[in-house]
Amino acid sequence: MQYTNSIPPRRSLGALRRAPKTKAKSPDTLGTMKVQRHTIEAIMKQLDEVDADEVDANIAGWFNHDHSGQYLTVELSPRYVPKQQVQRQKPINMFDMFFQEKEDVN
Repeated sequence: MQYTNSIPPRRSLGALRRAPKTKAKSPDTLGTMKVQRHTIEAIMKQLDEVDADEVDANIAGWFNHDHSGQYLTVELSPRYVPKQQVQRQKPINMFDMFFQEKEDVN
């Protein structure tokens, strides 16, 4: 018996902290991000597939705090693109199947 306990890829995470305003257009927060190879490769694949100079990516944020104060953890991930849906002959929802059988009986 062989178990494949694959380790999920690391997430592309960064942290934003409050930045001092030196000019009116200075950013409110600054930080860095460690972008993982698999994230870059997935985004590059999407760029190739649509043959474009830009694609949408997902970002998410979580409020945190540590000994240095409050910060926002941010994650960059490739945009989820759903696969084309396939038309099915049979209902895939058990309730659809249940109600279809009830209608057939009546």
